[in-house]
Amino acid sequence: MKNRFLSLTLLAIAPLFVLAQPNQAKKAYHRFEGNIGENISITANLVRLFDKLSGSYQYRFVDEDAEMYYGKTIELEGDIKNNDSARLREFGQKNFTFKGVMKQKTFNGTWYGPAGKTLPFDMEEYYPNGSMQLNVFYLNSEENLIAKNPDSPTANIELVLLFPNEKYFKPFVIDSVKSNIVRSFFGSGFLPELPDTMLICYEQEYFKNYIDQNKDWYSKGASFNWEKMNSISVVYNSGYMLCLEYLSYGYTGGAHGMTNISYNIIDLDNGQLLTYSNIFKEDAQDSLSVLLTQQLRKNYRIPAKVALKDAGFFVDEVKPNYNIFMDGNGIGFLYNRYEIAPYSQGATNIFLTWSQIKNLIKNDTPVYKMSRR
Repeated sequence: MKNRFLSLTLLAIAPLFVLAQPNQAKKAYHRFEGNIGENISITANLVRLFDKLSGSYQYRFVDEDAEMYYGKTIELEGDIKNNDSARLREFGQKNFTFKGVMKQKTFNGTWYGPAGKTLPFDMEEYYPNGSMQLNVFYLNSEENLIAKNPDSPTANIELVLLFPNEKYFKPFVIDSVKSNIVRSFFGSGFLPELPDTMLICYEQEYFKNYIDQNKDWYSKGASFNWEKMNSISVVYNSGYMLCLEYLSYGYTGGAHGMTNISYNIIDLDNGQLLTYSNIFKEDAQDSLSVLLTQQLRKNYRIPAKVALKDAGFFVDEVKPNYNIFMDGNGIGFLYNRYEIAPYSQGATNIFLTWSQIKNLIKNDTPVYKMSRR
């Protein structure tokens, strides 16, 4: 979903080891529901890390004729002060969209729309049946390549892990969510353990690799600073469907670091991981390719007479990949840097609404019911 990476400056903490915190409210995932004005319903999935906020919100608008319109998922970032004063801006925007007071269970204040329009908003933390509560675990630390050398290159690691609260769901569903998170966040070599234990093990392995791969270069007069950032955010958490986004950023020298974004879509009714092949019909690829190519042209305002390669992409036809996410409005395809466009383009996000793809979805998938709403 995101055409960016969560930079280390966004969650910057002093370069020391941080793990357990006495006040868990300073590290929390919140699922809010509420309204903007009288006829805009919103759902927000936000993560608080100390004084920083990040996440997204979806809105649902009802017009005067009582027809329902779903809006897209919009990313948010901002901050929160000690007096609970919170500000959130839509990602990439200069001005704040939400300003208000965020307590543990409520968030209310003023929404700032286009053309100077303002409306009150009121949200409450709410987990209806079919949504999952999640806990936040955090680690940030730094280590010198050469111990006790103030001029030594360093490696920094920052990890933001979401892990399921074990309330309200059957144990096998919780176990499935945990296993999928561990595999996607840490890699296939990790087994589910206590979150803090896994963070420390991952950190130790990272620093060991850093020293092993750089100490000889340092003795020859060359070495690198390393940076590593892994985080999880919630795209959708309703109706027994959970969609998680995994962002991984790494820098090990060179012109720039590399960012990778991937997703899990999990059926919270039975714990099944839903993939492309679970959701789309076997013969859907050609139709999806047409839709993806058309939507890409629309997103970037590329005229039909201009080839995509002439507009800076690597392909003239966009084929579906398996890196998909979902929200209440449809399914998106995320193409990471270098996949269909150069690094400077960033990740390419192509979102298709239910109305575009409903006839391409398998009848026996739980996603089918969502596409028919």
